[in-house]
Amino acid sequence: MLSRQCLALIAALASCVPPAWAGMDKEGSIQRPGLFFAWLSPDDGPVWAHFENPAHLQQLARHCNAGAPVFALQAGTRYQCKAELPPKSAGQEESYAAGMTVQGPAPQADTRQYRLFALTPPRAPQWVVGSPDAEQLGALQLFVQSDDRRFGTLRRQLQWGSARTVQQPQGARTTVVVPGRVVRDPNAFYEAQRHHVFVRGSGGYAYMGEVPGKPDSYVDIDGNDLPGLVVSEGCDGWCVSLWGLTGGLRQVGRFGGH
Repeated sequence: MLSRQCLALIAALASCVPPAWAGMDKEGSIQRPGLFFAWLSPDDGPVWAHFENPAHLQQLARHCNAGAPVFALQAGTRYQCKAELPPKSAGQEESYAAGMTVQGPAPQADTRQYRLFALTPPRAPQWVVGSPDAEQLGALQLFVQSDDRRFGTLRRQLQWGSARTVQQPQGARTTVVVPGRVVRDPNAFYEAQRHHVFVRGSGGYAYMGEVPGKPDSYVDIDGNDLPGLVVSEGCDGWCVSLWGLTGGLRQVGRFGGH
């Protein structure tokens, strides 16, 4: 079965495309002001960016169309952006959407590549990603084994050998991402492996929850030592979601389409 997040992405993006932009093949939705998804090459066309608050869209449009730079959060690379607003007719409400393109360093591959962009450079453009050492992994396994009612089923799904740690060089906390079960729906051309997120701080480990696919990259969206996760699911097109950890695991953005 498709994940609830992916179904929500499809439904939300199908319902919020204004007539002037019907037929566009890629859309994004972000709950945070100043963030948007875009292709690295403007030749790949715009990504339709949707905001719940039109003031956030107007802020982004003014920033881009004034020639101010934006920054790819995956590496902190500087780009120029353009926000194309749909035509507004008399009496129409303020637009909630814009077609976003960026211009900057040429992509390093011939395939389409997207990034998450922000109006300001990330405080931490690079995250140290690696495998947990024996002490980290042992402590996490003991944490999971300590609560069979909560983690009994999950413990049998976790693939410890593929666990990854994510941290900043001077960060106080370490995020650990562990693959879990694989979900397939051949009729919907869908396949994704759930991943489970733990955070280790001064008081030990805490379980944050499950994301629907594999993290493609880690980005600074909160200005602290907890990464945002850009997660990809295998679907008929693109199913990408953005997750934040500060204050609890929650989805804060989507990018997708055929």
